[in-house]
Amino acid sequence: MITSLKSALISVTDKSHLIPLAQVLIDKGVKLISTGGTAKALMAAGFPVTPVEELTGNPEAFGGRMKSISFQVASGLLFRRGHAQDELEANKLNIPKIDLVICNLYDFEQYVGKTEIEENLVEEIDIGGPLMIRAGAKNYHSVAVLTDPSQYEKFIQHVSNHFGTTLEFRRTLACEAFDRIARYDAAIAEELGSRFNPERKDKFVTLSKVQELRYGENPHQKGSWYQWNNAQTPGLGGVKIIQGKELSYNNLLDADAAWKSMSDVHQLFEQGFSATVVKHGNPCGLAHGTTAFNTLIEAWNGDEISSFGGIVALSFEVDLKTAEFFDERFIEILMAPSFSNEARNYFTKKKNVRLLELPLRNRVSSEKTLRSFHGGVLMQDEDEALAASTTHLIKTQKLFSENQYHLINFGVLACKHLKSNGIALVGEHNDTISLIGAGMGQPNRLDSLHLLAAYRAKKKDVNFEQLVLISDAFFPFADSIEAADKYGIKFIVQPGGSIRDKEVIQKADECGMAMLFTGERHFRH
Repeated sequence: MITSLKSALISVTDKSHLIPLAQVLIDKGVKLISTGGTAKALMAAGFPVTPVEELTGNPEAFGGRMKSISFQVASGLLFRRGHAQDELEANKLNIPKIDLVICNLYDFEQYVGKTEIEENLVEEIDIGGPLMIRAGAKNYHSVAVLTDPSQYEKFIQHVSNHFGTTLEFRRTLACEAFDRIARYDAAIAEELGSRFNPERKDKFVTLSKVQELRYGENPHQKGSWYQWNNAQTPGLGGVKIIQGKELSYNNLLDADAAWKSMSDVHQLFEQGFSATVVKHGNPCGLAHGTTAFNTLIEAWNGDEISSFGGIVALSFEVDLKTAEFFDERFIEILMAPSFSNEARNYFTKKKNVRLLELPLRNRVSSEKTLRSFHGGVLMQDEDEALAASTTHLIKTQKLFSENQYHLINFGVLACKHLKSNGIALVGEHNDTISLIGAGMGQPNRLDSLHLLAAYRAKKKDVNFEQLVLISDAFFPFADSIEAADKYGIKFIVQPGGSIRDKEVIQKADECGMAMLFTGERHFRH
């Protein structure tokens, strides 16, 4: 069933692309009814506009809080066309038909997590807009609803092809309208709830689709990318892709791991340069130093074989020298806050490398992480801890020196970003702190040390006695100390908390080791 357009109610906050749409409506003989600033914008463009006050019989009031809310407007949207009783009542009450609603809401979302002024936040809660959108969408059998400028072009094409709107098209628009209202209401409930009642049980998570992905984790799986609207910062949703093909499901996971681990390290030291190389969600190279290029080299050499085909995240601008470093080194993605013009030109001959420009992650973003499982979803606070506990509980006779604490904190961060069971060996070389060997993702913590972390460290010219070993969880037995002692490791950091802590401490003393308990665990499953 095609419905012709005779009148349109227009009230928009975002006025982009409105004038071309209004021109199409005027050309088709549609009467424009509008409110406040929207009416002024349309009149300034030379369009005949009927102010909504002529329908409501009341002026705009209370600083704009009351404009469109009225019996006449709601009735014009809601009464059922072709329904004998509704048509009779509409005629008796002199209710005009409104065939089209063009409305986007006060931009409440832009204030989420960004303003401390409660009054400003509350004034961005739209009342009349949701009413118009919901009423029009409910009556989709006769009324079309547009809630976003991105819909205008498709709407214009549809109306031109059908000389009106089809029922199928109006149904699609109604679903999009209800989606918009749901996201809007959830954003308000979550923001006000987090401010006024942070201990409440119910949480709202709202998502907007960024794009369909070529596939998911594997080619036979479908995948989509959604932006979390409740987040205080856009994160990867605000990334600027300078070159390269679209990001895949796995690319996004690895890029997130790389950017978070690099940003964490950089926020810890607040100066200098940081670099991360990530492969399959784990840092295989992580470094912080006093010179940018040396930091990159140390991060790459953390595990040169695994770095091949990895994702690199840097805290500094990519210049030509940095770009040339990747001439014979294959990477999937290079992420940085900025790229020089020379670097951009250089990478044009390496089209397969994706260049991503993104600001450093905020020190504290108050992010949530979501994980699905069969039949449910888990939600938790992001692990945003940067440094080991300030108490630094040293339990052994041998002590750490004061100048080792920057190495300890770096190591705890490095281990925090490894999948459990995680073991990190960190050290200092050429004024650069780096991840020397890493073991992760093993059911057996000893395997993480023997088969991965120590195995990789032995390939380098390092003195194990100068390294610090960090474990993401406590040692349940003294066998971990015995294993570390075989390599000459003398400094260990772990959370503590095992029922056999005394046994573990005793073994560390026997081996002449210094061991520090942080009291804070960093599992990453």
